[in-house]
Amino acid sequence: MGKIKSIHTGRLVLRELTMEDFESVHEIKSNPEVVKYLTWGPNSEDETKKSLQKQIAFQTDKNRKTFVLAVVRNDTSQLIGNALLMIKDEDNKVAEIGYFLHPSHWNKGYGKEVVKGLLKLGFVELSLHRIYATCDVENIGSIKVLQSLGFRLEGHLKQNLYVKGQWRDNYLFALLSSEYNENELTK
Repeated sequence: MGKIKSIHTGRLVLRELTMEDFESVHEIKSNPEVVKYLTWGPNSEDETKKSLQKQIAFQTDKNRKTFVLAVVRNDTSQLIGNALLMIKDEDNKVAEIGYFLHPSHWNKGYGKEVVKGLLKLGFVELSLHRIYATCDVENIGSIKVLQSLGFRLEGHLKQNLYVKGQWRDNYLFALLSSEYNENELTK
């Protein structure tokens, strides 16, 4: 498959990452608020560089299963986050999504736009059957984003991830292609 075309939402573009994105990506990945519920980070410059190189390398995979994209504002061309879609089960057409944004862009509807873009990539471009996301039970912002887009709460994963020295619970949310309506989600 290789590289994909950029995905446009109302105010954002989800596009392939480049090494020119390093400074913006590092500013986000080194922020303790951003990585609060994640198993990694805050990143050093070297950690960000290595992860960015790895994520860019996915773009050349012939049977690509991992899509890590830059989240960029249309009006300023500023990189404000990353979006992820990982095909977990190719035979059953199942993928997991994830995303993070710089805190200065929280509570402005950007998270919802990012997920809409990932749904378009998954259901329209990749013809997936099921897309799921997990988030920390205390990550109210992500819970609201997923619920607002019709994701169904399917499970409470007890002590699912070891994060920053403690076991954390996660919620599992999912959406099926039959539940996805591109026109409805673009309103």
